[in-house]
Amino acid sequence: MRWACGTQCLETEFQQGKVSINTFLSIASLLGFEGVEFDAKHLPSIRPNYAQILLQQLGEQELATAVISYQVTTPKALSKSVEPIMTFAKMLRSRALCLVGAADWNSLADEIKELAQVAENLSLPLGLSLPTEIGASRKLCDLLDDIASPYLGVCMEVEAETSPENEFWQDLVTVAPFTLHVHLRFSKLAKSLTWLPVIELLREVEYEGFISVVQVPEPAEESLKVLSSQLSSFAR
Repeated sequence: MRWACGTQCLETEFQQGKVSINTFLSIASLLGFEGVEFDAKHLPSIRPNYAQILLQQLGEQELATAVISYQVTTPKALSKSVEPIMTFAKMLRSRALCLVGAADWNSLADEIKELAQVAENLSLPLGLSLPTEIGASRKLCDLLDDIASPYLGVCMEVEAETSPENEFWQDLVTVAPFTLHVHLRFSKLAKSLTWLPVIELLREVEYEGFISVVQVPEPAEESLKVLSSQLSSFAR
């Protein structure tokens, strides 16, 4: 397992124009992250020439593209919206593309089936985010079974504080074997970080992918500095 920093952590800064992709890469590299996650809306372009420029910048910072994520805001023409981003992700050598935000992926089953075929053609894994509703894992896993694509899996969404005592824990256990990427959110930072239950769960299923930090308390850059030093002992 390796750590990635998501552009989502600096959402406010991106919205205000205070941070560019270039600046973000420098921050992630200086803080010791091995990879980065790009929210598609933060990318200034998805043209092939920009992919080449971004690949060069990633190489200069010694960073890998862990994943590109796409927020699903409307079910209309989902395939038409996502396919160009999948192609861009492949050019950027992303480990996967994750679709996030839907409360029930079954309502998009036909679109997901089409995108799963595109994923197979590109050899690019496609992840569906786990809805945070208790019991949502069963519906999601049923959909994965119905489509039965080796390139379709789960993007696990988890709060850092979530433990086996939490009602949502069983949902995480259910999707863990199908997980191809992990989004980890920190709503608050502890003075010291000695245990993350989700890490033990991922080790049990021999997960070897990236874990993206996608939410930290404000001010984000200061929180990332504190958190990056605390995470150095995890996911080894």
